[in-house]
Amino acid sequence: MNDLAKAFVGHLKRLADPATGNTGAVAALRRSLAFQPGSYAQSFPYVEPFVSKEGWPRKTLYLVAGLFAEHQRHLPNRPFARALAELRQEKDRESLERRFLALLDADEDQIAYRMRQNVRLIADRPFDWEALTKDLMSWFHPDRFVQVRWARQYYGGIDSEKQQKEEEV
Repeated sequence: MNDLAKAFVGHLKRLADPATGNTGAVAALRRSLAFQPGSYAQSFPYVEPFVSKEGWPRKTLYLVAGLFAEHQRHLPNRPFARALAELRQEKDRESLERRFLALLDADEDQIAYRMRQNVRLIADRPFDWEALTKDLMSWFHPDRFVQVRWARQYYGGIDSEKQQKEEEV
């Protein structure tokens, strides 16, 4: 999964590169956010080559592609939840926390909407797209370890990066 996330995000970065990218592809991926992940045909050429499993793994790639097309700022090793926490600390609005908690509780019908909502909130803050891709791939694991890690990153709990490395072993 690590190699897939890295290759996929690299592909998205190449598509979005202003010098050599494909603005039509980026526009199609951005438009795909208006549809259920994986159902907008114009986005198929840019995502299907990376699909290896049906179901949620496929939908994750489409969701990430659409979100990336809308918000291309990348910063390795900066978790998505930490970017949200920084916004919460800066703005100190209760609604930001409610949205974050709704995201953590999102099921498959809600996750795309909740992710779009939260990505738009941090439009000016870069984060690690590879880590986000891996996290979303594991979003529905019965142990909910991704949601727990995000909560720790957001609320400042135990060292979540150390825990993430332990989970990957």
